[in-house]
Amino acid sequence: RVCPQEDQCEAPCVMGKVGEPINIGKLERFVADYAREHGIDEELLQEIIPKIEKKKEKVAIIGAGPAGLTCAAELAKDGYQVTIFEALHKPGGVLVYGIPEFRLPNDTIEKELEKLKKLGVEMKTDYIVGRTVTLDELLENYDAVFIGTGAGTPKLPNVPGINLNGIYSAN
Repeated sequence: RVCPQEDQCEAPCVMGKVGEPINIGKLERFVADYAREHGIDEELLQEIIPKIEKKKEKVAIIGAGPAGLTCAAELAKDGYQVTIFEALHKPGGVLVYGIPEFRLPNDTIEKELEKLKKLGVEMKTDYIVGRTVTLDELLENYDAVFIGTGAGTPKLPNVPGINLNGIYSAN
């Protein structure tokens, strides 16, 4: 619904050399809407949940925007115990606060958040890391911490390894 498929998928599509490129955005939207309307996504979720091997490791995720939610979903499907800490009163980040509802309806976001909860993801809103809970507390109580604080001006924490290769801001 919101990714720039025109540039990333359709522009390089080889079908465009002999005619029109495949309209992947509309195709993906149709499949997702059809699956949701016919309960297919819920059926798949109910198949997946019992097969997940629960792990003892706990992961804290700072930020409930697209990166944090995606990270939470993948970790939960892999069996990790996941808790999201979101500074705002509602999870979703730019999905809720930056994309107009006509482009991405709030009920679509709510349904995705419900799936995460069914996977066992715990969401704590109104948690400001540094005030409500400290980074040190998270590091003490969780086996790993993922920081996905969005595309604002980056403020990287002063922690060991912050300058290592593979550490990026959302900008």
